[in-house]
Amino acid sequence: MRDLHLRHTLTTLSRDAAETLTGLVEGGQEIQYEIGEPGEGFAFCQYQPLTARYVRDNAADLRELPTFAEAVETMRRSDIAGPYLEEAGIAPPTDPVERSTLAVTYFLARLWDGCATFEIDDDRFAAAVAEIEDCAEPDEGEVEAIVPLMGFQMSATRLDLNGASIVRADAVDVPAEAARGERPSGAAWEPTFLISARVSLDPDGGLGGAGERVARTFERVVTTLRLYKAGGVGLAPHGWVRVSGDRWRRIATGAGRPRAGGYRLLEGDAEALADLSRTINVHQQRVKRLRRALLRFEAGLDRRGAIDALNDHLLALRFLLEGEGPAGVGLPMRVAALSGASDRSEAKETIERAISLEREIWSGEPAQVPGAPGPSDIAARVEDLLRAILRRGVTGELGNDFRAAADEALLAEGLAFGEGSASELGGDTEWNLEPEPAPEPVVTDPPTLEQIVTADLSDSETATDEPEDFDIPDAERIVVSRAPARSPEKAIREAIAEEETVPFSFVEDDGTVVEAPAELEPIEAEAEEPAGWLDEVDGGETMNFPARSKHLDDLAKPPLDRDEVKARVKYLFPRTETNWNVGSRSPRRAAG
Repeated sequence: MRDLHLRHTLTTLSRDAAETLTGLVEGGQEIQYEIGEPGEGFAFCQYQPLTARYVRDNAADLRELPTFAEAVETMRRSDIAGPYLEEAGIAPPTDPVERSTLAVTYFLARLWDGCATFEIDDDRFAAAVAEIEDCAEPDEGEVEAIVPLMGFQMSATRLDLNGASIVRADAVDVPAEAARGERPSGAAWEPTFLISARVSLDPDGGLGGAGERVARTFERVVTTLRLYKAGGVGLAPHGWVRVSGDRWRRIATGAGRPRAGGYRLLEGDAEALADLSRTINVHQQRVKRLRRALLRFEAGLDRRGAIDALNDHLLALRFLLEGEGPAGVGLPMRVAALSGASDRSEAKETIERAISLEREIWSGEPAQVPGAPGPSDIAARVEDLLRAILRRGVTGELGNDFRAAADEALLAEGLAFGEGSASELGGDTEWNLEPEPAPEPVVTDPPTLEQIVTADLSDSETATDEPEDFDIPDAERIVVSRAPARSPEKAIREAIAEEETVPFSFVEDDGTVVEAPAELEPIEAEAEEPAGWLDEVDGGETMNFPARSKHLDDLAKPPLDRDEVKARVKYLFPRTETNWNVGSRSPRRAAG
């Protein structure tokens, strides 16, 4: 695909370079010549100017021109400097800027090679530019395809992604219909951008397999754009393909109309978008594992609005995060843990509100809660949360199991929160294994019985000094009797009398020790055997057995006759009008 912008920059550079080189010659820096021997196309010896060498020797002056830098940048973006130098037999440098600088310098040397002056001849200029544009043509066995990118806008004229390029339609040589394109949103004067890619043909030279490879390349570019940021972007319904030396042919892509709103890429987004495209192209296994969720995510983006896509995006989140896990939490908590949102509680509430909103949509129009975000805002937030999780999954930040990653993040955060700060942790005294000395016990004499009784009586007298005054219903009907009061001395004597006496012993005058008589052990009464139930009946009387249960009588009945049983259940199995006999071969109708 020929780059028209490159042709324009080379034209401008040629004019500026001609003025600069002419000034150097007028300033006294002459062009060197060499003598051509006869027989090399000349009958006599000829002076041949070494203009190409003169251009290379003064390349430093040419590189100071603004148009030279613009041509180098255009050559770098078109990625054509390498093939151009290889066709000239020059080893291209590895650095893209150096490679493009060398290619532009070589173009100027080719433009005035063998000329005595630096005038621009149209034929020589067209031939020099054609050498560059021929390198932009697809090689033998390759097919080039372009598709307009609907809704896409950026300030640059070209963006190289992995395996494809996004170029401005008016900067390349494409069919007029492709340059006009379709604009679902935005102003009519905004330029159209194309996706351009080259793939190899089938081994037999067919386009069947090549078409599938082109479609996958374009779908990968659109997926990369949608994962990077929000916006309405998609492929146009038609594209164009061509092989080397052939014309452009129109094809159908089958893509639907993208969501309204457009997609604008800022200048600072180009590098990050290129990195994401490179990651998706290199790690194809990650994309395959997320295929179901990605398809549902993009199906939602093809809907008319965010509310229509809510069911698709929630289903994609369920594909990724619903199920058992170490923490056993639900979908809202896992989404909040993996989305990378600064406020997890807000993300959790968004998913909870979205789930309830989904039920309301199934039953009818969603109800607007006063002071709460609207349905469109909730659906847009869910889309952003899903996009963030998918992007982190594609880049490998979340591993292979999203549920385990979410639960581990929640558990780790819970443990960190449980540890607390250093000031809250306290000291390490609980780890001191040396036992503290126990306090010495205070030995006190036990109180005597007289002290205990006196303390109890004093407590009772103190408690009754100031009786509590409260109302009692029907107090006049209550009769109170009081026992005669006892003196403290009498109470002490009674308590001492009730105290258990200690056994004693004494010695007689003759030295005999007399022990206190031991207490007599109680004599256990002989256990009487219970009388039998027959002993309760006198000799001449009889006893009747208990009445027999009715259930036992029913069980003792003889079984019913077989014919009687058949007659009882005959109504449960109605007979058909036709009696069929089923044999070993095939069913047949019975005779009679």
